[in-house]
Amino acid sequence: MDHLRAGAALFNAGHYLAAHEPLEERWLQAPRGERDDCLQGLVQAAAAVHKARTGNWSGAVGLAGSASGYLDGCDHGHLRAWLDRLASDPELAERERPPPVRVDGTVVTPADLRFPAAGMAAEALAETRGEEAVVRAVEYAQRDIEAGDETTAFVTLTLAYLRDEGPAVRDRLAQHVERRRAKEEDVRGLFE
Repeated sequence: MDHLRAGAALFNAGHYLAAHEPLEERWLQAPRGERDDCLQGLVQAAAAVHKARTGNWSGAVGLAGSASGYLDGCDHGHLRAWLDRLASDPELAERERPPPVRVDGTVVTPADLRFPAAGMAAEALAETRGEEAVVRAVEYAQRDIEAGDETTAFVTLTLAYLRDEGPAVRDRLAQHVERRRAKEEDVRGLFE
């Protein structure tokens, strides 16, 4: 469920390339004979919208048609209808956003996410943006949570990063990563 929530939140925020990642990861985790067509439809919908928004019209048309087919019978009728329109007019994605993806009837946004879904979403977003320091910060946040501390700067700033609170958040995460790395290297140096 965390992968679905992460992907839906990113999709609903307009981060289509990033949304593709947690959705596809969840889809690939299922054994081949048990993969969910609805989830595959969401994976392809995210890719279709991304391709349309980057001018890859033929890719968008093919994926929109395929995604619509996978979503047949799923609880994503508005998205399916929009994808049908996209398949015949790939420039639609430049004029209007697709309808939101709902999880259990609710539109999920990045602000709704908590770990572990927040970590999945932040990592996917940072990877698509090429922000390696943020990817590392998410790893530190996850370690802190596993150690029982959900109030660290890494956790708080990762959630702020998901809410797109500006470049200052990314910069602060990078600073915290540098400090943590230096501290880890100092500790490693004591035992070598």
